[in-house]
Amino acid sequence: MKIIKLTSTFLALVCLMIAAIPDSVMTRDGDVYIINTTTLCDKKGFKSNTPLEVYIKNEQVIKIKALPNEESKGYFNPMTRKLFPLYENLKVGKAKSLSADTSVDAITGATFSGNAVQANINAALVYYKEHK
Repeated sequence: MKIIKLTSTFLALVCLMIAAIPDSVMTRDGDVYIINTTTLCDKKGFKSNTPLEVYIKNEQVIKIKALPNEESKGYFNPMTRKLFPLYENLKVGKAKSLSADTSVDAITGATFSGNAVQANINAALVYYKEHK
């Protein structure tokens, strides 16, 4: 009997601890949601994962920021400079449609990285819609 009581008490404490863990994927800064795709999306670019932070305010994407990665900066940076502005001020639904469009080619020579970035943006938007 004591073992069962200890086990149920232990499980209850573990559940409370898990519930108290803050969401490491989506955080808030005032009325801005920030979705970090580091653990959300494992789509690789040419060399590595391409994690992002996607900022959403009032159901609109306001900014996308690339997080550290191992992609070739000569391809990756120009690609993000061209791709990220396509999303600025788009409603989440339109941004989600754009992120699913595999024909978007931000820069020649960065197809793998571009596809990985698109997948990360899509993952962030899906997560946002499911968890906000």
